[in-house]
Amino acid sequence: MLRLVASVLGIGLAITVGLLGLGRVGDSVRYLSYDLPYVTFSDTSADEVVIVYLDKLDGEYLDRSQQAALLDELGKAGARAVVYDLIFDRPSEDPSVDEAFAAAMLRFRGVDEDWNPIEGETRRHVFLACGRESYEQAGVIVERLIPPNDQLIGAADDFGIVTFVTGKNFTVRELVTGTPDEPSLTWKAAEVLGGELTEQDRLQPKRWLNYAGPPRRAGVTKQAPAILSLGAAEVMGGVPSLLRDKIVVVGARPGIVGEELGLDLFSTPFHRLDVKGELPYMSGPEVQANGLLNLLRQNWLIRSSERFDTLLVIFAGVLVGLLFSCVRPLYALILAVMCVAALAASGVISMTQSNVWFPWSVVAFLQVPVSLGWGTGSRYYIERFFRVRISKEQEQLKEAFKKYLSPQMLDKLSEDGFKMKFGGEKVEAAMIFTDLESFTNMCERVGDAERIVEALSDYFERTTTHIFEYDGVVIKFIGDAIFAAWGAPIVDPQSSLNAAKAAWYLSKDDTLAVEGVTLKTRIGVHFGEVVAGNIGSRQRVDYTMIGDPVNVAARLEGLNKMFGTRILISEEIESRLDSEFHTRKVGRFRVKGRREPTAVFELVGPVSEIEKPAWVDPYALGIAALDSNNFEEARRRFEEVDRMRGETGDGPSRFYLRLLEKGEPISHGVYDMTKK
Repeated sequence: MLRLVASVLGIGLAITVGLLGLGRVGDSVRYLSYDLPYVTFSDTSADEVVIVYLDKLDGEYLDRSQQAALLDELGKAGARAVVYDLIFDRPSEDPSVDEAFAAAMLRFRGVDEDWNPIEGETRRHVFLACGRESYEQAGVIVERLIPPNDQLIGAADDFGIVTFVTGKNFTVRELVTGTPDEPSLTWKAAEVLGGELTEQDRLQPKRWLNYAGPPRRAGVTKQAPAILSLGAAEVMGGVPSLLRDKIVVVGARPGIVGEELGLDLFSTPFHRLDVKGELPYMSGPEVQANGLLNLLRQNWLIRSSERFDTLLVIFAGVLVGLLFSCVRPLYALILAVMCVAALAASGVISMTQSNVWFPWSVVAFLQVPVSLGWGTGSRYYIERFFRVRISKEQEQLKEAFKKYLSPQMLDKLSEDGFKMKFGGEKVEAAMIFTDLESFTNMCERVGDAERIVEALSDYFERTTTHIFEYDGVVIKFIGDAIFAAWGAPIVDPQSSLNAAKAAWYLSKDDTLAVEGVTLKTRIGVHFGEVVAGNIGSRQRVDYTMIGDPVNVAARLEGLNKMFGTRILISEEIESRLDSEFHTRKVGRFRVKGRREPTAVFELVGPVSEIEKPAWVDPYALGIAALDSNNFEEARRRFEEVDRMRGETGDGPSRFYLRLLEKGEPISHGVYDMTKK
């Protein structure tokens, strides 16, 4: 119940954190989804656009007197178009400067003053920038355009708004295409220069910059600039091969109008990842050039829909909230790392292959860590605080199981919280039944009950030690007998082998001596499916096992008396010993109440401790002779084995010799037992 509550709360917490991450408070984390994929971007160079920086000031403003000469030089170099990221709103103090600039624009465009094409001149384009300002009018904030002066407007192809939407640290991510009333400079230029753009789609969907690369680091000669940039002086010196058929963005050299961030220098996603702070800020003209490239190539980025984002954080919240509340801390940490890696990979693939970014970082860096912390903390609280306060019922169970289990097994069962309900469940288990030979007769002869109990307690102390040594469970003591099992209540993949080992070493330490009378133990071992659990009434229950395999184990113990053996095991046990024990097949018997014959084996000894006895193979030949109804050969082999065993003889061989002498029916090696 506590885990269920913790899981539900974890899911709710993860979803809440995710929804907050989609809001303004989550901007910093959310934009990591846009910023981090740029780590994987390789250095590329854009061929379509070149930036030319102006680096001369005329007072507070850039020197306009050189623009006409610069534009003529760009025309000679074969530039395809010139886009000015400069606002020429004020007329020049020297009217001849604007006249010369306007005339140069017309020459560059290949038209006369009436915009008629001049024969023999190449048709090219010039675009000017338009600013925007806000002011208060009658208590209302309104905006107005700051266009170029009339003389320059009349010479250029068109003008468009230059503006950026910046976030924290003046980071530019959005590709602005203008206002509802006026397109942006880059939109107008791209529309004329071949971009497949339509006015009705200009404002929707919202576009995001797909940067060609980071700004060039000063002194890093091996870094190819994403967008080539030149100084105006270099152009005037003549660089025609670099400018032919290029779109030239003309703007102020970075920092010339001020080093203040946001004035004409901006942060980009690349700066989010610049831990050392070595990357220079990107200039306004380079940001404009990236936007122009996106519109020309139509490779801008778009963001996933709000509906998708909401469904993503809800689904992720349910998944991680539930997952990390149910998984152990170490596995949860591994899964968390895998989740973050998978989300980052999907974000990079989506952005680089489909030009779509979605807020995967909200899941990776908010929902996953919060869910991991909640799941680990709640699990620790439940397991370390609540389970320390073990219920009265669990205390009673632990106390009761002390007589059944070794201390190690009891600790393991306690760690699992005694997850045993009233009633039983089917399990596969190995079982041992032991019995002291002639115990009843000995009790009658001795007569002193206290001495018998004292000796019996010592006997049980020694024998149960071997059972516990191999992780067995003492189900119950039945007079002088022991019923033990392996495989329940704790699963044991080696239950058969452990039972055999316990039986062997128990048989080496199982004598009971009272007043000169020494008794030995007979043992039967079997494996099968039983019902194990707390069985009884609601007022009193016992942990026990019920099923036919229990009866078979008990009968195997009883057969020792008939064969004169110490340890008999079933075929189910023998097949699971992994060749660690020498065994011999005693024979096949159809016991009362069972249709199918049961193969019975004797446990001879561990392979690692004793050599295989010489009499095992002759005995096997005798059993083979019985299987083929060759009774004379069987008699000869059993007599041989009996002689080989010395004065004590061989119990199973003598058993068969008696049957053969009496003419008891044995068909193909199977003997029908007439009584239990």
